[in-house]
Amino acid sequence: MVHFIVGVAATAVLWLLATYARRNELHLNWWRWALTMMGLAYAVFVIEVIVGFLAEGEPRAALVMGILTGIFAVIWAVLLGRFVFHRTVR
Repeated sequence: MVHFIVGVAATAVLWLLATYARRNELHLNWWRWALTMMGLAYAVFVIEVIVGFLAEGEPRAALVMGILTGIFAVIWAVLLGRFVFHRTVR
C-alpha cells in the first residue's frame, strides 16, 4: 500500500510541475524534462529505500541510507528549481 501511495504522490508531483510550467509559460526543452524525470525517479528511489529498510525492521539503516541518498536528492531538487523551473526576467 505504501508503494502505491509513493507512486501516486510522484505522479501528482509530475502533474503539478507540468501545470506550473504551462501556467507560467515556461517553454522547457526535452533535456530539462529528462532531468526532471530523472530527479523524480531518484527521489522515489530514496523514499522506497527508506520504506524498504523500515519494512525489514532496520530503522537505523533507513536513517543512514535516507541521509546519504537524501542529501543528493535535495541538492538535485534545489538545482532543478533554480536552473530549470526558474522564470528568467527579460
